[in-house]
Amino acid sequence: MKEFLAINESTLIVDTEVDCDLYLKSNVNGVPRYVLFSHGGEMFRGDRRKQLVENNIKKLYVYANSYKTFNDYQEQNLKTILADGEKSSSEKSNIVYSVAKNLAQELLNDTKSGIKIDRVTSWADSTVDYILGDENAFSNLIKVTSHDYQTYTHSVNVSVLGLLFGKYLGFSQDSLGSFGTGLLLHDYGKIEIPLDILNKPSSLSSDEHKIVEKHPEAGMALLTKEGNIFKDSLIVVAQHHENFDGTGYPHGIGGDEIQLLGRVSRILDAYDAITTNRAYKNALKPFSALLEMRETMINCFDMELFKEFICFLGNANSLIKSGDNGKYSVQSRNVNNVQNHSCIIPGA
Repeated sequence: MKEFLAINESTLIVDTEVDCDLYLKSNVNGVPRYVLFSHGGEMFRGDRRKQLVENNIKKLYVYANSYKTFNDYQEQNLKTILADGEKSSSEKSNIVYSVAKNLAQELLNDTKSGIKIDRVTSWADSTVDYILGDENAFSNLIKVTSHDYQTYTHSVNVSVLGLLFGKYLGFSQDSLGSFGTGLLLHDYGKIEIPLDILNKPSSLSSDEHKIVEKHPEAGMALLTKEGNIFKDSLIVVAQHHENFDGTGYPHGIGGDEIQLLGRVSRILDAYDAITTNRAYKNALKPFSALLEMRETMINCFDMELFKEFICFLGNANSLIKSGDNGKYSVQSRNVNNVQNHSCIIPGA
């Protein structure tokens, strides 16, 4: 029997063409039965939406092997989906994450088809519009981030969290788009690392570490060849492992030699890695993760930005709702002094 996966009726847009078969589910004597609702390639008209609404049908189903096709449909229509006032913030957040996960997985697994920078940029710009326009975006996007560490889910988590943090810091809309693009692509150079090293279920040897440390430069080289990526996005790719004290890689630069986007990316990259499950280490709760970052990695971070990150995690909901413009712009190279904070960290 073929496997089916559920999709939300609300993700379908009237007067768009859906390229995969859609099914309704019923139960006959306790056995699930799937009945064809529409053929792939058919236009989803208003009368079909009305039919679903009148029968209180919230879920449709697609063949499991057609799910990528449906994800492509969501990606192509993402801006329209996110602009739909009838869709809940929770629904929109799930779609944002699903589209990004599908895209990141393609980037890392299907290298022959080329780098999809335009698609990444489009996702980032649509997500920025959503974050800036919906006060519930923060809480709902945080809920959908994955807790299992894979290179592609890590890239999505870091990008989603980074866009929210970037809004808190006061990045402009254009800067947020470039930042989100860079974060989704920040580990792209790992496609050149052997899988037995990338997926090793234990700590890496010294030689293996040296191989992994080549991925920022590899990513830079691959993306630069494309010629259609913003400089700010490349900064994220190049500098997300540079430490504030100069002990990082690939160039060992430190302090304000590291661009603001690079310094922010270093914090985001470390935080997501520590708070997600990996083969050789269980995830830490947010409070424990921040303690570990402060006690064992503090040399890696711009301390003033790290303090802001702690406050962002604790108070982001109220700060976003209040419309705070933040303290930083991407153009600034000097971070303003941060006073002593009293922040509540969620998940303690």
